[in-house]
Parts: sequence; C-alpha cells; structure tokens
Amino acid sequence: MLLRLVFFAFILLALLGDARIFLFVLNRFVFGSHRDEQSEWKWLMFATPPVLIVLTALIWPLNQWIDWLLSTRVVERFTPQRVEEIAWSLALAKVGAVWLIIAAAVGSYWILDRVRVNYLPPAPLVGIRDQPSDVIALRRAHVPFAWLRRLGAHNDVYDIEVTRHEIIIDDLPAAFDGYRIAFLTDTHVASFMRRRFYREVVKQVQRFAPDVILFGGDFVSFTRHIQLLPEILLDGLHAPDGLFAILGNHDYWAGAGEITGILRAHGIRFITNDAVMLARGSARLPLAGIDEIYRGTPDVARAFAGLDPARPCIAISHHPDIVDIIRGQRIDLLLCGHTHGGQIRFPFFGSVVVPSRHEAEYAAGFHRIGAVLLYVSRGIGAIPPLRILCRPEVATFVLKRGSRTE
Repeated sequence: MLLRLVFFAFILLALLGDARIFLFVLNRFVFGSHRDEQSEWKWLMFATPPVLIVLTALIWPLNQWIDWLLSTRVVERFTPQRVEEIAWSLALAKVGAVWLIIAAAVGSYWILDRVRVNYLPPAPLVGIRDQPSDVIALRRAHVPFAWLRRLGAHNDVYDIEVTRHEIIIDDLPAAFDGYRIAFLTDTHVASFMRRRFYREVVKQVQRFAPDVILFGGDFVSFTRHIQLLPEILLDGLHAPDGLFAILGNHDYWAGAGEITGILRAHGIRFITNDAVMLARGSARLPLAGIDEIYRGTPDVARAFAGLDPARPCIAISHHPDIVDIIRGQRIDLLLCGHTHGGQIRFPFFGSVVVPSRHEAEYAAGFHRIGAVLLYVSRGIGAIPPLRILCRPEVATFVLKRGSRTE
C-alpha cells in the first residue's frame, strides 16, 4: 500500500512537471523572443504536448511491472520464464521510470519555488515606498461570492487599478523632489472594448496630475484600430512636460510608421534609442527610451549617449528582457510592460504564461538588477479581453529626494 501511495504521488508530481515543461517551452521559445508576428518556434506549441503525453504514457508499463512485482512471490520473480514474460514491458518500464523521476523532480521544484515566492518573500527593495492603490470597478461582479472571485472566478478586464509608488533617489536634483510620472503601457486599443474603460483610464491619469506621461508601447494589436487612438486614448491626456513614448512588438506588427505618424500629430514624442532632458528651472533629469528588444533595434549606447552614468536617470522600454543588454548604466527607474502581468493568474501558481526568457520572474512589479530599478506594469489592455486575478494597471510614481535607507 505504501509503495502504491508513493507511486501515485510521483505520478501527480510528474503531471505537474509535464505542465511546467510545456510552459517553459511556450514562454521561452514560442512567445519569448520572436521578431515576426508568427514565431518560427510556433510548431513547438503543437509538438511538445504529444511528446509529453507519449513519455508520460510510458508510466503505464511501469505500473504494470509494479503490479507484477507485488503479485508474484519472491522465489518466482527472477526465473528465466518470468523474466522472458516481462522483458518487453520491463524495457518500456525503465524509460517510464526515468521520465517519472525527471518530470516529478520538475513538478516538485515548481511547488517548492511557489512556496518560496508566496510564503518567503524577499526583503523589500531599498528606495521604494508603495502607497495604497485605488481600484475602479467599471462592471459589477458577475460572481456573487467573494471567495470564488479570489479563486479567479471573475474577469478583471474592466477593474482598473491605480498603483502608487514613491521612488527615493539620494542625489535627485532638489527641483525634481515630488516630480510625478504616469505610465501607461499595452493599451491595445480596440473597438470591442468599452469606450467608458478608456475614458476612465484618462480620467485617472489626469486625476493624478502628472508632470509627464510615458507610454510603454503596444498601443494597438491590429492595424484597423490605429485610427481609433486619438479619439479613444489621447483625448484629454496632457501633462506640463509632455507625453513621451516608445513602440512595442504589436505596434511593429500593426504598422510602426502609421502609429508614430498619427501619435506625433497629436503631441506624443517618440524617444526611440534617444534621450530628452526634463527641466525644472536650471535642473535637468534625463529621460531615455530604448527600442523594443526583440522586434525593434535596441541601441543602449545611443540611448544613453552623453549621459553621466553616475547621475539619476529615468528610462522606458517595452520588454523587461531589455535588462539583459543594459551594462553599467545607472537607471533609477526603468519602466516596462509587455507581460500583462501574466494576464491570467492562478491561485498559488500565479502567472504561468509570460512571454519572456525570464518567464514569471519579471512578470510585474519592482525588481533591482545591478544599478537598474525595473518596474514592470501589468498594462491596460488584454488580447483576448480576459484578465484573471490580474487587473489592468495605471502606474503612477512620485520621485522623492532623500535617504533611501529611511
């Protein structure tokens, strides 16, 4: 009985491991790094499941072999006749046993890693103060039980969360103390989304009274929606120091030239592999933009050319994987999107499909990588229009001068 319980526990862990291996392939190869809209690795999405199913099916001969082992007296197990009877299944059972161990190990590691993330969080990052968020629910909950909604039985696509953060920078120019930044990314403007949703996004941005508004790309998903941008997204958006943007992968696929043209005509300045100086009197704060890492042509050296790497700097780029090619440059706040926070999250397991080489490591929130403080926003839009345990986000930041250790 004990052997049976152990065996079935291994099977459950192996099935979990199969799922994790498939997600690894999906995140790293199929969605993670392709330049074209149709990934050259898309075939892996269809080829991997059958391979995993076949390998997992080999556990059945192992199960049969265990049945035979338990039902046969010890003195009869290794007679020539008995060995001949089970020889064919024993070979398959060996393969099944190897895969069972490998897949169960992957499944076990996934569980242990989620325990670490959920119940043993790292120490808070220095220099950040998170303020309470505001949630604006534009649609009444269609599931009446709160405990079911906490398990994911609710589409968050119209529940806007305004997150508030203070970034403490020791040597921030005094004139920029209290400087306010609003960040919108992955808006994915589409005709099938409620217009009220976009109006509320604009309202919440303006309510924050930002000094500057930054866009992290993926304005649209489809070419036919580009013409909607001025009316739906830009109407009413303004800031004293302007609106700045870079492009995302979907913008390149939908039509980068048309998008930049129509947005520039409505006052948005693109800082692709370039930098501008935000001004407060005689004080200056650099704002740099780095092109999309996989679909664009990122040029970090050009983006930060002429900037003092020892002085405060703010930057935007679409994909958080951009941190992999930033070397030695100090960035006090690097704002990215692309991941949608995973878009569909599960209790305990969190974000499982995240198009990044780092998978869920940089799915959302703050991360410090060397001299770079990275913030990944969950973004506004969703294609398809479904968000589970992952609200759309308007991210706001206030720069503060002071000691980061306070």
